Amino acid sequence: MLLRRRFTSLQSQSELIASITCGRIIMRAGRLVSVEQHWLRSPVSIAQVWWESNHGRLRGDECLLDYHVPRGLPSFMTLDYIRSGSETSYRTFIGACHVLNEIARLRRADAIVAHVTNVRISDRLLERLSWQRHQEHWRGRHYIRRFYDGYPTLPKSYCEA
Repeated sequence: MLLRRRFTSLQSQSELIASITCGRIIMRAGRLVSVEQHWLRSPVSIAQVWWESNHGRLRGDECLLDYHVPRGLPSFMTLDYIRSGSETSYRTFIGACHVLNEIARLRRADAIVAHVTNVRISDRLLERLSWQRHQEHWRGRHYIRRFYDGYPTLPKSYCEA
């Protein structure tokens, strides 16, 4: 079994976190718990989404956010999957998004791309978080978060224990 490396501090472990190509951000109660390194990207299936929404919901105020860096495109990141429960607060979800932006800054990424399938994630919310529609001629809702004009600052309240 492959061990997952876990990092709990964005500041002191920034170089190690920047080197992660497949990872998971774990937020609980509005605070960063850890950034895990995964050795392989785990594709998400419709069956997995259905199962987790009906039987595998997270308990409490927790949010998991999976991302990876596509092979051959080191200046881009892909937001693969966001998993949350019915008790996940807006603060915890937004905190996970802020941490993803910070990881993009550490990696010097130009953009993050995502294919949004959950209708509860509104276009208005994505626009508020600086995501823009992308590849509108493709099926589905494709979004991009560009960093050409600089990176947002990470609010310290998400990283304090």
